[in-house]
Amino acid sequence: MTSADAELFDTGQYPERLYVETTTRCNLRCTMCMKHTQGNCLEDADMSFETFARLDSVLPHVRALLLNGIGEPLLHPDLVEMVARARSRMPAGAWIGFQSNGLMLTAGLAADLLRAGLDTMCLSVDSIALRERDTLHGGGNTPGLERAFRLLREARENTGRKDFRIGAEFVIMRKNLHELPDVVRWAGEQGASFLLASHVLSYDVHAAEESVFTPDTPQARALYGRWRDAAAAQGLNLAEYYAIFRRFHRTEEEKRLVALVQAMQQEASEQGIYLHLKRLIEREARADTLLHEEVAAVFDRAREAGEECGVEVRLPAVSTRAERRCDFVEDGSVFITSDGGVHPCYFLWHAYSCHLDGQRKIVRPQRFGSVREQPLEDIWRSAEYSRFRQEVCAYDYPDCSSCTMGPCDDMTGEMGPFEADCHGVTVPCGHCPWCLGGLQCLL
Repeated sequence: MTSADAELFDTGQYPERLYVETTTRCNLRCTMCMKHTQGNCLEDADMSFETFARLDSVLPHVRALLLNGIGEPLLHPDLVEMVARARSRMPAGAWIGFQSNGLMLTAGLAADLLRAGLDTMCLSVDSIALRERDTLHGGGNTPGLERAFRLLREARENTGRKDFRIGAEFVIMRKNLHELPDVVRWAGEQGASFLLASHVLSYDVHAAEESVFTPDTPQARALYGRWRDAAAAQGLNLAEYYAIFRRFHRTEEEKRLVALVQAMQQEASEQGIYLHLKRLIEREARADTLLHEEVAAVFDRAREAGEECGVEVRLPAVSTRAERRCDFVEDGSVFITSDGGVHPCYFLWHAYSCHLDGQRKIVRPQRFGSVREQPLEDIWRSAEYSRFRQEVCAYDYPDCSSCTMGPCDDMTGEMGPFEADCHGVTVPCGHCPWCLGGLQCLL
C-alpha cells in the first residue's frame, strides 16, 4: 500500500471495505434467513460482471472485499473471475473473502478460487448434532461440511497458498448454545483458524424466542440489582411497581415503593444509563438472569476450547454494550446489492421485517445511488451520503431498545417510511441491533 493510499484512507475519500452481493440465490432454506421470512422483497438475481467491473476505480483503495450478501456466493458463475479481477487491482495487504455453506464446493473450484486470489472462506457451522438435521447448518449434513473443509485444506496445500485462512461461522441460539465449545474444537480439527459467532437476528417471533442476547447493559442490570436489594431490605418488592404506579390512592407502603423507583430512575438519568425497568423485572421473573450467566459461562468454555486447539474465537457481547458503535460506518464499509445499489450497512441493505423488542419491525433500505449510474467514489463523497455517515457517528439518536415507551411507530415502520426519531435525528439507527454488540459479520 502506498503512502498516497494511506492518505486516502485517512481522509475518507474512498470506502475501506466493500460488501458486494454477488448473488441473492441460495441452495438452502435456512429457518433463520431473511430470504424465508415475512416482509422480505428479495428476488433471486446474480450481479452481472459488468456491474462488478464498475468497482474498478475504488478497488485500489480498499482494505477488504467481501463477496456475499443474502445468498450463496458459490452459485455465481463468474465468481472466480470476480476474485481475479479484484485481486489484480487491490493493494498489497488487502484481502478478499466470503462466507459460504460450502456445499457447492468442488476440488477444482476451490483451487481456482485460491489461485485467483481468494484469502479467506468462512463456512457456516451452527451444529454438529444430528437432531438439528432440518434447521441448522451442520447437524445431519456434517459429512458435507467435513468435505468442504477438506477441499479447502487440499486446495491450500496444492496451490501453495499457506496464507489462505479457513474459518467457521456459528449463529448462537437457545437450541445450539451449549454446542459452541464442541463446535470450536470440531472446526479446529477441520482446519479452521478462526470461528466467528453471532447472536441470531430475529426475523420472526419464533427466532426471537431463540435469542439468548441480553438487551440490557451491565450498568443497567447492576443499578437495577442494587435498588432491588435496597427495596427488599425495606420490605418492598420492585416487581409490584407496575401494578400500582397508576393508582391515585396508594397505601403508605405503595408510596414508598413509587418514591424508591423514582429515585432509581433519577440516578439512572444522572449516570446516563438507559433503564428499561419493566423488561428487567420481566426477565428476572423468567429467570433470564440465569440464562445470561449461562451464556457467559459457555462463552468462557468456547474461548478455552479455542486456546486448546489454536482457533481464534471471535465472540459477540453477552449483553448490550453501554457505548454504541456502528462498526460498518466507523470502519468505512459500503454495501452493494446485486443490482448495483449502494447502501451504508447490513441493517439497511434490503427491505424485510424482523422481530425486535416484542414486536414486528419493518425495515426499508437506505439507498444512495447505483454504481451502474455513477462511480462509487462519487456516491461515497456525495453530500447526502457524507452527511448520513456523520450523523450516524454522532450517536445522538436514542437507544430505542431501552425505551420504556417504545418501540414507537416511527421506529417500527408500521406507519410508513422513517423520517425522524424522537430526538429529531434523521438516520434510522436508534433501533439497530448491530450497534448494541450482539451481531457480528466477517470483517
